Formats: sequence, C-alpha cells, structure tokens
Amino acid sequence: METSKTIVDAFWKQVREKADKPAILHKVKGEYNSVIWREHGLIVDLAMAGLAKNGIEQGSHVAILSQPNPRWTWSDLAALSLKAVTVPIYPTLAVPEVEYLIKHSDCRCIMVEDEAQLHKVLQISTLPEKLKFVVLMKGEAPPSRPDLRIMTWDDLLKDGEIYQLAHKEFLETLKNSVGPEDLASIVYTSGTTGVPKGVMISHGNIISVCRAIGDRLEFKEQDLVLSFLPLSHVYERVGGQFLCIYFGITMAYAEAIETVPRNMVETHPTIINGVPRFYEKAYQRIQFESKKLPKPQQILIRWALSLGRKYQEDEKVLTTKPSLVKQLHQAELRAADRLVFSKIRRRFGGRLRMLVSGAAPLPKEVQDFFETIGLTIVEGYGLTETCAPVACNTPAQNRPGTVGKPLMGVEVKIAADGELLVKGGSVFSGYYKNQEATAEAFEDGWFKTGDIAEIDPDGFIKIKDRKKDIIITAGGKHVAPQFIENLFKGDPLISHCLVYGDRRKFITCLFTLHKDGLKAFAEKNKLNFKEIEELTEHPLVRQEIERTVNQKNEGLANFERIKRFALLDRDFTIEDNELTPTFKVKRKLVTEKYRQVLDALYPEEDLEVENGLQKR
Repeated sequence: METSKTIVDAFWKQVREKADKPAILHKVKGEYNSVIWREHGLIVDLAMAGLAKNGIEQGSHVAILSQPNPRWTWSDLAALSLKAVTVPIYPTLAVPEVEYLIKHSDCRCIMVEDEAQLHKVLQISTLPEKLKFVVLMKGEAPPSRPDLRIMTWDDLLKDGEIYQLAHKEFLETLKNSVGPEDLASIVYTSGTTGVPKGVMISHGNIISVCRAIGDRLEFKEQDLVLSFLPLSHVYERVGGQFLCIYFGITMAYAEAIETVPRNMVETHPTIINGVPRFYEKAYQRIQFESKKLPKPQQILIRWALSLGRKYQEDEKVLTTKPSLVKQLHQAELRAADRLVFSKIRRRFGGRLRMLVSGAAPLPKEVQDFFETIGLTIVEGYGLTETCAPVACNTPAQNRPGTVGKPLMGVEVKIAADGELLVKGGSVFSGYYKNQEATAEAFEDGWFKTGDIAEIDPDGFIKIKDRKKDIIITAGGKHVAPQFIENLFKGDPLISHCLVYGDRRKFITCLFTLHKDGLKAFAEKNKLNFKEIEELTEHPLVRQEIERTVNQKNEGLANFERIKRFALLDRDFTIEDNELTPTFKVKRKLVTEKYRQVLDALYPEEDLEVENGLQKR
C-alpha cells in the first residue's frame, strides 16, 4: 500500500525502488531518449543544490516560465524538495501579465525556457527587489545585470555540484522534512475574466488527489503517458506529472501541441490527458482527410462508422436476439475494426487504453465517434482550487454527459441556487495575499465552485454552466450559453462559437470557422478563393452555417434558439488573449472585443440602455 505523505516522498521512493526503469522520455536530436529514475533523481539533486547555493531556502518562491519539458519537471521537483514553493507561469502570457505574476507572487528566482521567455523578464522596467536571479534552461545567457543575476541551466548544476559536497546531509534533511501541511505551489488561475488569483496548494492537497485517482482508475506498470498540455495548468501538472511520479509511470513529453500526432506514433502512449478542443480537432482532421480519399474508401469508412454506431445503440437489444444474429453482427464489427477502426487507432499510437478529457464539456458527437472506433474518452471535472479533479468517470463506469462521481474523500452538494459546493482534502487553503477573495470563495466551510450543476440519483455530476455566464434574457428566461455552444463543437466548419444575449430579446451567436473545413467545403462546392478568409463572406458558406444553426435550434426551447449570427474572418487564439491556455473562450474579453459586431445583430431600439447611453 502506498504510504507517501507528499509528492516529494513519492518521487524519491521511485528513485530508490525503480532506479533502472524509464522515468521520462524526451526528444534529443530528433529521437526519443529515456531517462531512468536514478538519473532523474541525480539531476533533481543537483538542481536542488544549485538553487540552495543561490539563496533558495524553505518558503522561497520559485517561478517557472516555460513550455513542458524535462527541465520544467526537474525545476519543480528541485524546488519542492527544498521546501520551497513553485509558481508556474503560462509561457503564452505577454510581458504585462508576466510582470504582474512575478511581482504579486514574490518570487526570488524564475526559471525561463529560452531567450524569448528571458526577454519578457528583462523587458520589465522595474524588477521587484525579491527577484535575485534567473535560470535560462536553454541557450546562452547574456551578461548579468546589477539588479539581476542571469545563469544557464549548466551553471545551476555546476553550482549544485559544489554545494552538494559540503551540504549533503542538510539537503537530505530538507527532503525528508517536507510535510502534507507545507505550501507546495501558488497556481494562478488563467480565468476567463478578471485578475488572476494565486491559488495556494499544499503537499497534502496534491497527495490527496493522487490517492483518490488511484482509488478510481487502474494504472499498470507498462503504462506511458504522453504529456502535451501546459504544466503550468494544475490539470496536467497533477493529473500528468505528479500522477506519473506517484505511481511510477513513464511520462513522455510531446515536442509541441502541433507535433502531438507524430509524437503519439513515436511513443505509443497508453494514457493521455486532453481537453475537448484537442479531441474536436482530431475528429475534424479525420473527417477532413477522409473526404479526400478515393470514393471506395470513403464508402468503406461510412459503412464501418454506421455499423459501429448501430452496435452502440443496439448493444442491449442484441443480448435478447438469437445467438446467430449476435454472431453475425459481431463478425461484421470485427471486419469493420480490422479494415477501418484499427487503422485510425494506429494514428494515436495503437496502445491507448485511457483517454481523459477535462477543463470544458466534451461534445457528444466527438465522444460518440471515439467510442465507435474503440477509444473511450472519460470526462472528469475539477478546478485549480480543488487541485484539479473533483470527480471523474471511468472506462468501466462511463456515463457520457456527466463528469462522473466524486472522488474518494470529496464531498459535494448543490446550493439553493444550483451552484456546486465542494469539501475535501484536495480543496485549497486560500488565495495568496487576497483574504477578501478567499472569504468569498467559501460558505460554511464549503468551496463555491461557481458552476451550476445537478447530481443524478446514482451520484453522477452534470455541469450545466458557469454561474456568472448564465444569460438572463429581456423576458427573464435563464439561458446556459455553454450548453448551446457545445452543440456546435465537432462540426466540420465551425471552430468556436460564443452565445450572446444577456438582457436582450433573443439569443445571437458569434462564429469562427475551421480552416480545413472551409477548404473541404470550397473544394466540394467548387468555390474559387485567393485567401481562405474570403470564404467567410461567401453566400454558400453562410447558408451552410444557417442550415446547421436551424438544425441545432430544433432541440432547443424557443427562448434558447439562435435568431441571428455573425461570422468572423479569423479564429480566436491564445496569443490574442481570446482563449485560455486550455482553449476555453475568454467570454468577457471576447464579448467586449466584438461588442459592436454582436450589438449590430439587434435592432437599435432593442439595445439596452446603460448609464443613459445606448450601446453601439
């Protein structure tokens, strides 16, 4: 039985007990190389000693500004082993946001991935006094400044070698003294609105989640996790990095989000953590590429998918059918799997047995497709404040449309207004330097998630929408925008949508379009264009979107139906601050950015009057 009290305990336990087994895989000169647990530990030891030599001590704050890579993990584990506090910063953030987080978090050191990330730090006009040095993970360091020492990763490890010789016993004592109550990390909420808040997560919170996931899901010694989501997000850091450490599972780093399809084939993962956008894009890509195949192959794929869907729908009915009928149906399904489904699964590495989705709702159409080809996606739910998962489905007990049952040690209940409340060992202690926000986040000891939910008689949780996102129409009707937006996910033409209509007489929507889908539509309809963006103004494209809108409207109440919509000629991006790092639309920011486009969908006399002025 696992007895580790902290993730630091768990890490050094794996270093001792699995010394010669692969801990991580990463690309070196175009090839995946493995790092065994012994080497993993040696590098963390040196990084830990290097940080200590440069003034990092118990309680110091160490920021990490980098894409996922082994040095991210080594920096994290080195800081945690020193009883220091890690502060992850999203590498996609611009200079003003990086400046805010560096100053607010009181970090003493910041580990940066490369010159581009270092440049963000050096652009800050007045650095905080507490920030003493920067470690450049990759590249040549420029000369240090009077107010800031700049060193390379190799410099840090060399400092570690020297320091370790004289302080080995002291460092070992620190490692062994880390306790569940110690602060491990300050993770700033990416958020879709407002100023980021620093969520204080303890070692106890982390270990509570790892134990609870182990109680719910089965992990095997031969498992391999491919990591491609930001480690600055608690979902991937806890559900990927820390879970791999806790159970001694090998973790492979994708080179970048764009190379994930190739990296899957190279590493053959058995488990992946994804967000709905990842699965949607994979589904859309398969659709797009299928339409380019010769007609006989397209017919074969359609037959296989149709058969697979029919088997899913009739599975219970088939149990009552004569055995000959069942055998025939199963023989057809085996043929479909051999000719079509197995080839699609090979594109995902050929060994996947668990696909996890979190951070936003997974579209039913996408989930059904993956289920049909033999890849079950299980949805979970959590927040930064709960150290990620509160609940999750399992391959054995998977109820699509829900986020599963609460994990071991987690209590949930629904407040009078429908908000989901949570209590348990994974819930954070408060927001860093923000007592007011901390007080607002709790009610009688229960954390207020901000999500409207319902719990079915079997204990499965269904998330309906964010409480603050609920639209109240001019007629007083409550509309959950996320539910409507989710209907369009997976559509070959539509990339993102944003539902609008608070205090308006009817609901409208803003759409961005999928480039591959547009190209396929243009080829099919023989549309000429110079730039793909031109197609958003083509009447046939608008007619196709209108047809899709009308189709989705059929399943909605009249007050929920989209009456008008606008098409943008560009997609939302993280770089333009329109998406969070987990690809959720920043509703407030996008709404304000395109306010004129949205308000133009309403008659002028219907626009709300605010502060005595009409919105234009």
